[in-house]
Amino acid sequence: MDVRDRPRLVCCGNLTIDDIVQPDGTARPGCIGGDALYGVLGARLFEPTAQMVAPMGDDFPDGIAASITSAGLSHAGLPRRACATMHTRFDYRTHDTRSVTLLSDPADLETLSPRPADVPEPYWDAGGCVILAMTLAAQAELVTAWRARSRALVALDPQEEYIAGNEVAIMSLVARVDIFMPSLDEVRHLLGHADPAEAAHRFAALGPRIVVIKLGAEGCLVLDASSGRIVRMPAFGQTPVDTTGAGDAFCCAFLASLLSAPADLHLACSRAAVAASFAISTFGADGLFSATPGQAQARMLDYTGTKVLV
Repeated sequence: MDVRDRPRLVCCGNLTIDDIVQPDGTARPGCIGGDALYGVLGARLFEPTAQMVAPMGDDFPDGIAASITSAGLSHAGLPRRACATMHTRFDYRTHDTRSVTLLSDPADLETLSPRPADVPEPYWDAGGCVILAMTLAAQAELVTAWRARSRALVALDPQEEYIAGNEVAIMSLVARVDIFMPSLDEVRHLLGHADPAEAAHRFAALGPRIVVIKLGAEGCLVLDASSGRIVRMPAFGQTPVDTTGAGDAFCCAFLASLLSAPADLHLACSRAAVAASFAISTFGADGLFSATPGQAQARMLDYTGTKVLV
């Protein structure tokens, strides 16, 4: 069996075409992205076996599909769907705030969100799974399936757009995962405040062993529920070109690091920040496609001295 069919980490999410508009009006239409692609490329800087599960639209460009294969990724978890690839426009007001416009048929969101049947059988033996933003129904199905079929660490990254009206269902889902990884905006929508430490304790009380609050340009706050220890780390110091996908690369690199060093939250935060720094270095996923593990290790040397423990 091909080594690509036995990943230690599985990243479940979407593949998309994104139109990016920056705060200064600079636009780049037609970027190939999606949280699964950003996530798995970020993870593979530190865990080379990582793979993704992400349905592909029937018009997904063959050239990009070939690039995915050339990057060492398997097509086993990329089933074709009988609909167009999801197309999204991101209008950034600042590098940390944006509005999102879906340019595709909203019904296709469900069609293009991965389901348990899309997960190749060997992937269930992975040590970890990151369930990235997609529809809430799809996330719930995946959490249930990974819990029933696997001993993997399960991490959940919520979707800001579906929170309103679904707060109770989301909090119930949080109680069933090992790691919860919301952004500060998602914290605000779920809890009505933006205090990351208070939010981390609130989420941890539901059951996750680790809570990661993503703070954008301010870095992250991580709570280890078993010890009560909080780690706060800055972002990698770099002027962003395009912050789309940075959180996805962060989440998947974080869990990739935990699989090799389960007790080292500082290392996980550092690797996650470095993965995100490659994501923001170019429009779309190009920066992550071109990044190498060696470059990531070199960048770690520039970052590890900045860690902060609260």
